[in-house]
Amino acid sequence: MRLYRPKSIRRLLLVGFVVIVVPLMAALIHGAYSVEKLVVQGQRALFATVRVTQGSQMLLEAITDMERNARQFKVLGDEKLLVVYRDHHQKFVNTARNLAGLNLSTLQRQRLDGIVEVEAGIHEVLTGAPGDAIAARTDAALESFRDLGRDARQMMVDSRELVEREVANLEARGGRVQRRLVAQAMGLIPVAMVLAAIFTVLITRPIRQMDRAIRRLGDGEFSKPAQIVGPRDLEQLGERLDWMRTRLLEVDREKNRFLRHISHELKTPLTAIREGTELLTEEVVGNLNAQQREIVAILRGNSVQLQKLIENLLDFNIATSRASQLNVERVALARLINLVLADHKIAALARQLVMNVSLEALEIEGDRAKLRTLVDNLVSNAIKFSPVEGTLRVRLQRLGDQAIIEVADSGPGIPADERRRIFDAFYQGASSATGHVRGTGLGLSIAREYAQAHGGYIEVIDSEDRGACLRVVLPMKLAEQNGV
Repeated sequence: MRLYRPKSIRRLLLVGFVVIVVPLMAALIHGAYSVEKLVVQGQRALFATVRVTQGSQMLLEAITDMERNARQFKVLGDEKLLVVYRDHHQKFVNTARNLAGLNLSTLQRQRLDGIVEVEAGIHEVLTGAPGDAIAARTDAALESFRDLGRDARQMMVDSRELVEREVANLEARGGRVQRRLVAQAMGLIPVAMVLAAIFTVLITRPIRQMDRAIRRLGDGEFSKPAQIVGPRDLEQLGERLDWMRTRLLEVDREKNRFLRHISHELKTPLTAIREGTELLTEEVVGNLNAQQREIVAILRGNSVQLQKLIENLLDFNIATSRASQLNVERVALARLINLVLADHKIAALARQLVMNVSLEALEIEGDRAKLRTLVDNLVSNAIKFSPVEGTLRVRLQRLGDQAIIEVADSGPGIPADERRRIFDAFYQGASSATGHVRGTGLGLSIAREYAQAHGGYIEVIDSEDRGACLRVVLPMKLAEQNGV
């Protein structure tokens, strides 16, 4: 049971486009989102590390300023310098508070807490009650500033290392995103190709089925129904094709019935004409003068030709009849072909044809009478289109489990656009219009029917020289489906 059958080829194309494109678009959107997310994370991380670096720099500057004010106060003893010191101290406090609010590492936070604690002790010493020990306290504070500055510079080093770590983390995240996107692409592209192949088959399969059905109809094969599996509109078109096939089959049957009837109806008066001309030729009813004998000879020749045409019609009806069965026996093909050539010896001598015969002794299973008719039609057709003093080539050889018969002439040849149609009933090519004898156009059609009845086929191949070359391929043994 099919899960989904689109109603039209247009809807199938739309579904295929959506199924193939939507995953690719989703992957593209996801890739763009991942890249954008990575960029935002990178911006935030770099901004935070830059703020930490700037805060560390400002913290070191504040410590440097406070140390300078403390040294100036020690030398000058001016109380105004303590006011300036308090301002730098407030700047230090604000900077430390801002740094504490940032995303610091554990080591940086511990270092910052130690700096704040040391600076608070220095501030308490420098801003305490004045007394005789102010000079000693200032010296102690200056010693502490040296340690404080070292810790602040180390914190700046930690900040630069933090920046480097964040950059490395961004590179690692970028690498992971890149690998994930590549993996998605490597996974989606084959899937998209497989889906494209599936929908290509779904779209082209009913079209190929229609093409084969139309070709079968063009070749006159009406037995096999036209079955189209695909979108509903193409299946409906296939149903119309099958309806046309049944109509053509009925027309073909009516045509064969008409030919069969007309052939039998024509044989009765033709027999009387043949018998009358024979009596006149033998002068049973009286002597004839030269002019009368000429007229009687013309009548006799045309009656023979008419009888041959009627026999071709009957042979064609027999060849196309499903009731026609093969009388299978072992047939020596070389001997059969020699007999056919002997029957056409007079016609070949009349055209002064050069016979090039190469026959390999072999036997096949088949109907002797039908095989003889097949070869006879090929040879007679080649003689008919051969020019005077031309060459007639007949070849028989074995190729594997097949027998190959080739009959070639040196006539005008068969144009490429007519090679498929010359085996159609009643078809006469352009060269026949100016040929020597105009027939019914049934000889090659009968040959094809008999070749197919034996499980083989007939085709036109390129000749070794100018002219037409027909090849018949027959199996050495008949299969069961061929009526054995």
